[in-house]
Amino acid sequence: MISISSDIDMNSFPLLIGGCPRSGTTALLQVLNSNPSIYISSEENLLNLVQSFAKQLGTRERRSKSLDNGMRALSIRETLSMDNIHSHNFTGTSLWTVIRYIYKWHHEQLHEESSLLVWGDKYPNYFKELDALLRLPKVRYLHITRNPLDVINSMLRRTEMAKQGCDWWRAITDFETMLETWASAYRAVVAVEKQKNVLHLHYEELVFDFENTISRINCFIDANLKYSNMLVSEPTKHFDRTFLDEKLTNCILAHPVVIEYNKTFDTKKYL
Repeated sequence: MISISSDIDMNSFPLLIGGCPRSGTTALLQVLNSNPSIYISSEENLLNLVQSFAKQLGTRERRSKSLDNGMRALSIRETLSMDNIHSHNFTGTSLWTVIRYIYKWHHEQLHEESSLLVWGDKYPNYFKELDALLRLPKVRYLHITRNPLDVINSMLRRTEMAKQGCDWWRAITDFETMLETWASAYRAVVAVEKQKNVLHLHYEELVFDFENTISRINCFIDANLKYSNMLVSEPTKHFDRTFLDEKLTNCILAHPVVIEYNKTFDTKKYL
């Protein structure tokens, strides 16, 4: 295991956004990126990037470990040691510096006049690897949940549009998988939402209680930043469930995770 340096500027840390697909991760991304001091990429999968870079940047640690039993046999003219042979190899401590530089460089192309305070990535499926993600140093995880009726309706709509050649959606196309994906994402965040580096938001809060939700986000990232609200506030545009018939609706509402969700969050007040 390569050790990852936690020597990151306290005012610059990775913020990762996840949630069940069609839950509002992109809307949250747009809101955050409306501030020029923030650069959140879209679905670069920063966790995968970390794991890939770790394989390349930890050569010194790996080679040192492989030589724990001693150096190779030296000839009479050699004065080498394991340390000076590998003293110029990359170490795992450079990992975050390299990744942050990539984000900083791209941020400067858009906002040369602004300092980069928050950087990270939006990728819905981060919820599937939360244990590994939350072990990353300094990382903060922002999860968004949306009512399962609206999530599944959106998936069904996009599936139908894809059949007509009007959408590229291929991710989840059968009802049972849609429901279980939503349930898996909700279970995953509920299990960790009390941790200090996790903030669990609801899509309806972001859309219909924007200012209070922004205050919570700013508190979470230790900032006092302003964001543009480009979200559509008309309820009928957010609660269109025309792709759900009574049978599908009842099946969703009967799911034990959905029942638990409805006990803890009241979506009806936003209808």
